[in-house]
Amino acid sequence: MRNNLPVTNVEVQLDEHTLIVSKTDLKGQITYINKDFIDISGFTELELIGQPHNLVRHPDMPVEAFADMWHDLKDGRPWTGLVKNRCKNGDYYWVLATATPMRENGQVVGYMSVRRKPTRQQVDAAESAYRLFRERKAGGLRILHGAVVKGEMGFWQSCTQVKTDGGFWCPSRGLGIDCRSWALGYGANE
Repeated sequence: MRNNLPVTNVEVQLDEHTLIVSKTDLKGQITYINKDFIDISGFTELELIGQPHNLVRHPDMPVEAFADMWHDLKDGRPWTGLVKNRCKNGDYYWVLATATPMRENGQVVGYMSVRRKPTRQQVDAAESAYRLFRERKAGGLRILHGAVVKGEMGFWQSCTQVKTDGGFWCPSRGLGIDCRSWALGYGANE
């Protein structure tokens, strides 16, 4: 796994309107970036195009998250999860990332990722969970389709199997907690 340095303890906040977009080829080399990507990362277009996307990977990200992402993408499925990225100067920013295969004539030709600002609750939950993975204390936790889950099949997966009113049903619905946080074991008072 790429270890990008230096890093600082300075978090850069995305604003509500920021949408970071990038495209890569099948090997993860950047082929397209938008202005928001350049602005938040601190890299220039010339420094990014043709480089591996993991150029912005923060060393705090557990290898399990990216293994899960690549597994889903290689299977032709989109992936959504929380990602901590590193700016050129070592600062960091959190994103809620959705990556998806791009197809032409039925064949996957690359990948596109759209990232936006996550909630503070999502970031706090991800920081806690990812720390467990980095410290090898995750126990029965694993990352499945971008969510930290318990057990072999995963609680998140079981939550998403039943749809109601066009959305997904989860025991946490109506409690002010998203299903991912519920799957992580965070209750209404945490």
